[in-house]
Amino acid sequence: MRKSGRVAKKKNASSREKRAGRQRAATESRRRAQEYEGVPEEIVELLESPYTLPEWERFYRAFPTVTAAVEAVLRGETVEVYSSEHELYQLRVILVDGEPVVETLLYVPYGTRDALWSGLLHSDDQDDALKRITGALPDLLPDDVPLDGVDCVVEAAPSGARLPRFAYRYRIPASGLERWKDQWEEASRFTSLQEAVSWSDTRAAGHADAVEILRRHGIPAVSCDACGHAVTNRHPAWPGLWVDFMGDDFGPVCPEWDDSALQTENELDSLAIGGPHQVDEAALTGA
Repeated sequence: MRKSGRVAKKKNASSREKRAGRQRAATESRRRAQEYEGVPEEIVELLESPYTLPEWERFYRAFPTVTAAVEAVLRGETVEVYSSEHELYQLRVILVDGEPVVETLLYVPYGTRDALWSGLLHSDDQDDALKRITGALPDLLPDDVPLDGVDCVVEAAPSGARLPRFAYRYRIPASGLERWKDQWEEASRFTSLQEAVSWSDTRAAGHADAVEILRRHGIPAVSCDACGHAVTNRHPAWPGLWVDFMGDDFGPVCPEWDDSALQTENELDSLAIGGPHQVDEAALTGA
């Protein structure tokens, strides 16, 4: 039985579409092969993804493999990337005793940082406070986070800032690592630490919880009894007033101040646009 012309036309159109699809795929494959010669496939996928953050795209384009990063360091170049995609995170390749290592710094979350800053500002001996803080950093993490191979570090204040940064650091020898996939696999044992300080988890103690832990270590951190935020009255922008570290835009205002809806028009006479943090002054003594 002869096939109808309509069926034949459909088959011909389908064949043309398939050929066109194969040609597009071949063209795309040649493009990627030329543009990413020598780049591992997992890095190609990251570079082609619209969801990869700019800082990581720049980093992986410059150093598509650990080998390339190590070679750059040996030439005297700086190899590092700083990101806040899931947590405050810095990765860099450095030489330690002449040997290349991949170093990762996981900075404490904001609420934890604020408690540490409060304790530091209220310490009369800041050198002693920094030593105590270094000793207290492990206790700010959940008990189920292993710290074998992890160092607690205090970084000097960045340029233009007054207060230091606090982080958990781990280092992986770069010898024997070729692809970043190798490094990711080596770093997998630190996943629980990374999760504990990430934005989506943040199981590290923060604000009032961190203040309580720090005070047990003799660090005089202070928190507001109303909102629980770590606070200080030694902030350089608001000396003598209790403020948190959430930014200077709103001044010394407690977010838990009663700003409920008015019930009657007469209440306008007693309306307050903000109120002070509630701090037990006795908390400043006897840390």
